Amino acid sequence: MAVSRGVKIAIALLMVVTGCINTLSTKWADKMMAPGVPGVHATGDGSCPNETLYIENYLNTTHPKPIEDTCQVFLKGENCTDYPYDNSTYCHEFSHPFLQAVGMFVGEFSCWIVFKLIQSGVCLAAAERERKRTEQPPAQFNPIIFLVPACCDICGTSMMYIGLTLTFASSFQMLRAAVIIFTGFVSMVFLGKRLKPHEWGGMVVVVIGLVVVGLSDTLFGNEGASAQSKSNRLTGDIIIVLAQLIVAFQMTWEEKFVKKYNVPALQAVGWEGIFGFCILSTLLIPFYFIPFSINGLEPARFEDALDGFRQIGNNNLILAGVLLNIISIAFFNFAGISVTKMISAVTRMVLDSVRTLFIWAFSLAVGWQKFQYLQPIGFVILVAGMVIYHLDDFRPYFTRRRGTSELDPLLVNDANLSASGEQRRSYS
Repeated sequence: MAVSRGVKIAIALLMVVTGCINTLSTKWADKMMAPGVPGVHATGDGSCPNETLYIENYLNTTHPKPIEDTCQVFLKGENCTDYPYDNSTYCHEFSHPFLQAVGMFVGEFSCWIVFKLIQSGVCLAAAERERKRTEQPPAQFNPIIFLVPACCDICGTSMMYIGLTLTFASSFQMLRAAVIIFTGFVSMVFLGKRLKPHEWGGMVVVVIGLVVVGLSDTLFGNEGASAQSKSNRLTGDIIIVLAQLIVAFQMTWEEKFVKKYNVPALQAVGWEGIFGFCILSTLLIPFYFIPFSINGLEPARFEDALDGFRQIGNNNLILAGVLLNIISIAFFNFAGISVTKMISAVTRMVLDSVRTLFIWAFSLAVGWQKFQYLQPIGFVILVAGMVIYHLDDFRPYFTRRRGTSELDPLLVNDANLSASGEQRRSYS
């Protein structure tokens, strides 16, 4: 059954909108502040003189003496003035990347629920269309094959969320293009794939784009930013790029087994969500007792989930950001898979680039970052590198005969879509 043009446009818009919401809601929650568990406080960024003394006075005095404005903002938080303060509780940023990642896996798990509803016949019309569309029925498989990619997803997503707390949302989105480089090398090692000249060329161009984006964050960034802030952004950028190596291994594993067993994409994402949620939720317990802080909070804990839940309960805006992250990742996965099946993997890549532009524009509009000319230049270079790398997928659009030129190239089916592209999953 043919899919109408209107449905294709709606699915494409859904992918762009939910993709933007996913990244922006996560960054928004990171920037919110609220009181957490009594005794938990930030170590600071060195912006206040005698900062440790100020913190001790504030925490140990029922009625602390007035302090400098910059320190007041640091200690209490600009958007936390309505909360009562005592000698053990005050505001700090919601910096809990692992807890945020758990929420993402809840969203992925919902894809499994949708798949089961379709499979059980609740959505009879959709199930019938899927049966007609599928030429080869899925083979029997053990869900444990998705344990490895789920573990990769845990590591990769957690690293990217840590990086997102340190750098701009737009840079976070752009730097994920590094996955092309690592995917090329990993596929050579594990799948025995031979890269074509244009794929090598695309990888080189992507490297250049990554360097330009990284320079825009570290050499320039926001005017007046401290050296520490620029160093944090560089650290965040590096963490995001390194996370793409894990994502590349995950995608290569998925390509091998999803093709082998013809696993429906929604089902594959759902199983990874189930494994990811169970494993990472369990890991939050030992993380609480590891005396190492990645978010600048004291007492030092690798992840203080109790503090995070307390902050969510104390600030409805943080709760809204977390819920938007969960809901948007579910719809983004569904929309991304649908775009690949109904239109093409090429369209999906183009739409993903479009959402990067919207994220960048939003970040500029709300003041999360200031315009820096190197960043759009880096973005254009990254997109050019992705197009060169995927030249085989784009070639049918460049060579399309005039007889079909009246069709929107973003709204036509690509008959030559590869199996790996058709089953490729969405990433937040």
